Amino acid sequence: MGGMKKILILACAIALQAGAVEWRGLDDAKWYSGPKISSKDLAGKVVMVDEWGVHCPPCRALLPKMEALWKKFKSKPFVLIGSHRQGRQAEEVKALVDANKLTYPIYDFAGMAEGEPSGGGGLPFMYVVDARGNVVYSGRSEPDAVAAVEKAIKALGLPPSITPGWRFEKTSAFRQMENQLVLGKPAAPCVRKLKAAIKQAEKNSAGEKQKAAAEEAKQILSALAAGRTEVMAEIEAKKSTDPKAAAALEKLYKKTFPASLEL
Repeated sequence: MGGMKKILILACAIALQAGAVEWRGLDDAKWYSGPKISSKDLAGKVVMVDEWGVHCPPCRALLPKMEALWKKFKSKPFVLIGSHRQGRQAEEVKALVDANKLTYPIYDFAGMAEGEPSGGGGLPFMYVVDARGNVVYSGRSEPDAVAAVEKAIKALGLPPSITPGWRFEKTSAFRQMENQLVLGKPAAPCVRKLKAAIKQAEKNSAGEKQKAAAEEAKQILSALAAGRTEVMAEIEAKKSTDPKAAAALEKLYKKTFPASLEL
């Protein structure tokens, strides 16, 4: 995933708070098949949107895989939305629904009302929103989208991510930090390494690899800043509904983000 796309995903993550996602296109006039849903039905759930079209061969080839994904996880707090993007094609869509025995919700141009990732008009395009409203994947890879869904479902009930919207790629210069940058573990050692990488790139002798690492370090620090804000917001929200959970979360927060830590 390129740096620009990571920035876009991070922007979505910063803008959204848990349960605050609003969805558009989920009305009867745009419904094709499957269960009818509303924004309220999606609150607190993992949501995957599959943008597709009847005149897109790769899209049609993915339909059986989408149905398999839906059947696998529909008993979980998960919803798959098929978002048709080639104009109202009622008969054509119905034929494909019947041929592939699709049972998940399908609408015309359904998606996030604000902050929706863009595929630039190309199809197919998929994105995954976790239960806290963070976009955790956007792209054209069905295996990567499914992996993001599985990871988000496994994270249900766990403490929030401290790097919302950020994915450590296999080629990341900081991949070893993935298991350290979690709530409850000190973030300070990683922050020091990230800042050192940025400082190293400021030298005249810095090469392209060092400069690239510095840019990645800046984005991770930005994700950490967003994560700190989101965790604090969740703690405050829980204080009135679940004080015990709020206290436990705050204890983890203080271990990760002591007052002395500067990002």
